[in-house]
This record gives sequence, structure tokens and C-alpha cells, in this order.
Amino acid sequence: MGGTFDPIHNGHVALAEAAVECAGLDRVLLIPSSQPPHRPPARASIEDRLAMCRLAAAGHPRLEVSEIETRRAGPSYTLDTLQELHRQGSDDSLFLILGWDAARELSSWHRPAEVLALAAPVIVNRPGLEPPRDEDLRAAGLDPASAIVCPQRTPDARATEVRRLAAGGDELERLVPPAVADYIRKRGLYQP
Repeated sequence: MGGTFDPIHNGHVALAEAAVECAGLDRVLLIPSSQPPHRPPARASIEDRLAMCRLAAAGHPRLEVSEIETRRAGPSYTLDTLQELHRQGSDDSLFLILGWDAARELSSWHRPAEVLALAAPVIVNRPGLEPPRDEDLRAAGLDPASAIVCPQRTPDARATEVRRLAAGGDELERLVPPAVADYIRKRGLYQP
């Protein structure tokens, strides 16, 4: 499960946990994007985002944090990450965990057909969206026969809201794990 994680929030953690339950996954790698190709650069450093991911994953035995994209220069393309995971010699089956909001944009990604050839999509519904139907999946360039759709809803948490609250010195605990909230405050992240 990749993302900017600027910062990681309760919605991300719930999405990963929903995928574990729904798809019967043994583990989920949280992979912070070093240089996200679809978004502006992250506000927090990659070191801070990795630290926050580790704090959020603590206490969730099936969640792990990977630095795979931090060791590679250039844009953080999912295809490159999946190819590297395959090159590492793992016999694990790979899945790509996406919120339905992100999955709807998959056709705009770098070489999406190759991405889907390397990892089966696990799609978790997001707040404010109806779960995808087969025709919705096809319209997004996804094969309903290979996609795993998880109907669980996740909390309506957004990184933009967390950054806004952090900039104002407001409480963050309803949107991020307490350890992440403490880290943001102690490091003075997202201050104007």
C-alpha cells in the first residue's frame, strides 16, 4: 500500500486493516512515496513520513513499513516498486491496496496494465463513495474477475485536514494515531 502519507492517518490504517481482513492478507507493506508522480512534493521529509508510518503501524502486527521507494531516485512509480519486490526473489503473491477513490484513477498511472499484471488490486471503499460495481471497475480499467472489492467503510480522514489542524495547533487525535499526533507536535511539522 503506497502513498505520500503526509501524514499517515487513521483512514490509511483502517484501509490497510480492511484489506487484511477482506483479502486474507498475511501482511501489508506501507510504502511512503519518495517523489509522488501524481501529487505535489510532500511537506514532511521522507524521514519524518517513514517515522510516522512506523508509529502508526506499531500495534498492528500485519502492518510493516518499507523503505523501498526511498532508495530509488526519480518519480516513485508503483510499477518500479512492484518490479523491485519481484526481483528481491519473494515467492509472495503481491496485491495492490487502493482506496476506491485512487483505484478510479489507475488508468492515468505509469503503465497501468503492467502494474495490474504484477499485483492483483484490493479495492477498499472510501467515505462518500458507493462501493464499485463491475461496470464501475471496468470503466476504471480494472477486471472485475481479478479485483478484490472490500465493502468495509473507512474513517473520513484526509491528510490535508490533518496538516490544516496541525498548522493551527489544534487536536489531531481524532484523525491520526496518538503517537503520530505527538510526533507531529514535537517535530513542529506542518507549521506555517
